[in-house]
Formats: sequence, C-alpha cells, structure tokens
Amino acid sequence: MKYNLQYHEILLLKKLLEKNDICLNDITDIDQAAVIRASMTLSKLKLTNVKEEDKLVLDLSDKGVNIIKNGLPERQILIAIGNGLELEKIKIKDKNVGVGFAKKQGLIDIQKDKNNLVVATDTGKKYLKTKDIIQDALENIKKGIKIDSKMIDTLTKRSLIKSTFRTIRTIKATAIGLKVADETKLVKEISRLTPKHLTTGEWKNVTFRKYNVVAPVAKMYNGRKHPLRVIMNRIRDVFVEMGFKEMNGPLVETAFWCMDSMFIPQDHPAREAQDTFHLPLIGDLPDKKIVDKVKNVHTTGGKCGSKGYGYAWDDNEAKKVLLRTHTTATTFRYFGIEKIKPPAKYFCIDRVFRNEALDATHGAEFFQVEGLIMDKDLTLGNLKSSIKEFYSKFGIDKIKFKPTYNPYTEPSMEAFAYHEGLGKWIELINSGIFRPEALEPFNIDVPVIAWGLSPERLAMLVYNKNSIHDLLGPTCDLEWLRTYKVPKREI
Repeated sequence: MKYNLQYHEILLLKKLLEKNDICLNDITDIDQAAVIRASMTLSKLKLTNVKEEDKLVLDLSDKGVNIIKNGLPERQILIAIGNGLELEKIKIKDKNVGVGFAKKQGLIDIQKDKNNLVVATDTGKKYLKTKDIIQDALENIKKGIKIDSKMIDTLTKRSLIKSTFRTIRTIKATAIGLKVADETKLVKEISRLTPKHLTTGEWKNVTFRKYNVVAPVAKMYNGRKHPLRVIMNRIRDVFVEMGFKEMNGPLVETAFWCMDSMFIPQDHPAREAQDTFHLPLIGDLPDKKIVDKVKNVHTTGGKCGSKGYGYAWDDNEAKKVLLRTHTTATTFRYFGIEKIKPPAKYFCIDRVFRNEALDATHGAEFFQVEGLIMDKDLTLGNLKSSIKEFYSKFGIDKIKFKPTYNPYTEPSMEAFAYHEGLGKWIELINSGIFRPEALEPFNIDVPVIAWGLSPERLAMLVYNKNSIHDLLGPTCDLEWLRTYKVPKREI
C-alpha cells in the first residue's frame, strides 16, 4: 500500500527508527503543533500507536528558578555576613526569609547587645562548605531527573516547586510503520513560494508540500453570544411583543430616587451599608415641588388617606449617593421626570448592585428586569396573568405565588418556578401594586402593577443550570459556553 506522507510525518517515522518509543513533548527540534498533527495522521493510518497518560509532573516555581540562579536565601545570608554583619546592613533579596531559615536551622546567631550583629555559628560554617542538596534537587527537576519523595515534600513546603497533572503522549511505530519509515525517502518540502525562489530559479529544484484536506486539525470555535445575553435579548423581544416600551436609568443613583421616591422610610434597613453600596459623594435633589410632595407623604401621609411615617425628613439622607439596588429607581425617575401618563407599559433591563452573600441564586452584581403597567381598574389578577403570560413565552408553566411585604407596593407577592435540576422552587419575581403614597407625589391616580425579575435565574431554568455561577464568572465551564444550545421550545 502506498502512503502519501508529508515531510513532518516521514521525519517523525525516521525518529522512531532510531528509538521506537518517544514522548511527543520531548521532541524539541520540530514545532509541537506539527508534531501533534503528524502523530494524529500516522495513528489514523495505523503506522503508529499513540498512548496518552495523565502523570504528576514537577515544575519549578519562580522561587525555585531564582534559587538555582542565586542559591538558597540562608546560604546567601551566610555569604553576605562573612565574619559578622549588622542585620540592617544585609542587602539581599528575601532577606527576612533567609534570616528566618538560617536562625531556625541554627546557622546564625543574632547578637542583640551588639546592634543585632549577625554571625555564623559553627554549624553555619560547616553548612557553607557542604554541597547544597536543595539546589541540586531543583537542578535535577529542571533536567527531568527523578528525586526522592522526602525531598519533594521539602521543596513543596518551601513553595519551590509546583506539581500538576499533565497529559503525556508517547508514540510507537507499528511493524508496518517501521517498514514505511525505512523505505521512504525524506525530502525537504516547502509550503509556500517566495520571491527568492522565483528570482534565483530555485523553484525548479524544490518539492512543494501537498495539501492534506483530510488531516485532523485543531477544533475552531466561532464567536457567539453569551447565553445570558441570549436570554436578555429574548426578554426584550417578549416585552415588545406584549406592547411595552423600554426605559433606561443611571447605575449611580441618589437615595432619593432609589429609596425616598418609592415610599421607603429613611430608617429602613435596606439603607444600611451591609445591604447597599454607598459612595462617598453628595448628590443633587430634583425639582423642589417633587421633593416637597415626597417629603409630605413620608411625614404626614399626604392626601391619600395615609398617616405616613411621622418622622422628621432629612434632605441629607435623600442626597446620599449609592450604586442602584433595583431598577425600580428608573421607574420612579420616569414617573417624576418623564411624567408618563396612563395607559402605559414600560420595561427596563439593567445592572444593579447589592451587598449580598454569594450563593447559587445570589450575586453582588447582577441584572434586573422591571416591568410596569399603568391603567384604570388594574387588579392583582391582572398582575398574575401578566406574569404567567410573560413566563409562558419561555416554556415555564409551573409557577406559584405567595404574599410578601414591600414598603412601596400593597398588596405584594413573590412568584416561584419549579427548577427540575435543583428539585425545588426558586424565587423568580417580586411584584405588587404600587401604594398610593408612592404614586401621589407624581399625580398618578390609577393603579400601577409592576414586577422585577432576575434574568440570571430565568436563564438557570432555560438552560437547566444549578447555579447562576454556572452561567457567568470564573467558575463557568468554558466548553459549555462554546457549545451550548438554546432550547428551541423556550427561545
């Protein structure tokens, strides 16, 4: 059988004629990519066998490399002090480490009554005359020579080496492969024609490398959207399909828009540093008429039949600057500044920040989606049906509701969806009908229903992931991000 082998494939076979069992990592005179390609082709043609094995490999750390070059810090200390030197006059790298090890091993003595004079002990003088076994062990590791386990422990404790599992590939020629290697002539090939070949006429005497269109190559990955971005784009499309308009607001907000405007009292726990990221800045308040109306509702309840909170309003508290904790701040900006009127449907998809403990469903920085409907005669039934309609477009039908408390909505409720992977219900939405106290300062006299949801948790359900950290962050599975498929039923 005739084999149409290329230059590197023949060269690798010729090497196997000399030694028929080679570690591919040890072949340094050929580009490693070319070695891997050649080995894969030869293996496919059954001219060689490639064996893969995961082995524990020792590598030098940066400290280990430095010690090979300069010696151990305790040895450097002994050399530096000579017949004796004050501690503060010793000028070497890792001085404190060297003094610590030298003192621990009894190599030096520090005479505190003589300005911390450092002198070598008899043990230290003998040590300086002996061979440095640690430095020798590091040099052996660099050369690939095995060392005993006790020395490995010593080097590991001093952070001079690091051990990693590495895939070691060894290649061995079959009987047919050795025969082909013996019978095939190695001819130098070129892969491209250069101006020099043309001007000198050398092109007449060279062999051009043939293209192997069936040879295995490294897998290529096309750029693609992040799975969370896919979900957020779909959320935007769903809202637009349902007749909503998009709204946007700043990430850095004043406490007025993020707290006060929506009837959150100024002594509410959410304002404390452990829940909110405060900034050392003072913000500006909006139009005085809006501020006075919000202040009046907080202190007396305004004209909506409420008694308010009955405390002394503090402008300085309202001027505090923070990272936005929810997109509802944007909703109230639109109430106050854009002055939206019924009937109206708006949504917002943006980033928010909370000082939360990190777990499978919480993060300190995340996205939040806000939806609101403003119209006459809206009820809790309208809110529940809107939420169910929204989630049905993602194929999520197992939803249940329970009452909850919000300072700015009444009644309020949470929505939960069943996560098959986690085997439990996870919170999806906090929702409710805005309280009259929250709406009166903006002259809104019709019901406003609203809900806020986490796109990360929605993505958990769509992609059947057990944690939001499986979708983004340093613990993500890169291979999954490259190859994930969006379930057609949902998206």
